[in-house]
Amino acid sequence: MELLESFLVPKATGKAFVVKAGQILRITQPDGPQVIDFDAFSLGDPREYLLTSATRRYGPSHVTVGDLLWSGGLRERPMFTIIADSVKHQSSDSGAITHDVVSGRCSQSSRNLRYATDTPGCQEILAEAIAEFGLGLEYVHDPFNIFMRTGINAQGKNFWEDPFDVKPGDYIDLRAEFDIIAAGSACPGLSSGPGSRPFGVEIYAP
Repeated sequence: MELLESFLVPKATGKAFVVKAGQILRITQPDGPQVIDFDAFSLGDPREYLLTSATRRYGPSHVTVGDLLWSGGLRERPMFTIIADSVKHQSSDSGAITHDVVSGRCSQSSRNLRYATDTPGCQEILAEAIAEFGLGLEYVHDPFNIFMRTGINAQGKNFWEDPFDVKPGDYIDLRAEFDIIAAGSACPGLSSGPGSRPFGVEIYAP
């Protein structure tokens, strides 16, 4: 593949960018686990966006190679196809596994309630990132939580664990099925485990 663009996104920051139809978006973990809250929109009409409920309807709640990420809003159709995933998915005793399309995103208000810190969450970080494309806070939606390790307990409650199976150099490859605005937030919360690490973005021509 021909590398077209690459950059790093530090923890607690975000970035929005364009991925054209047929291009490969590689999300990397250069220094180890960093959860990414990932939103996406049709470049042609951002009212069509990555819809995690549709993704769960047609596939599993934790995705990997061969699974589709579906759009919703104006219509439902495959938005990305996962074509590579280097994570060695190991289910823990609790049943948690990586690459979640169940959980929502954190926000400044939820971080205040949970951690007593009045700092931006992924809601605000994603809003700042997509503003470059003329999109407001109302466009931020439930994300694909890349590299996040989650499960559902016996009481039906969602929970997360440190992503111990994510190693430095791991990546996931998404093939864009049409022209897309993608946005990622390097989650400022504790779901990435200890430390402060960036995630990487690489865009390839097929």
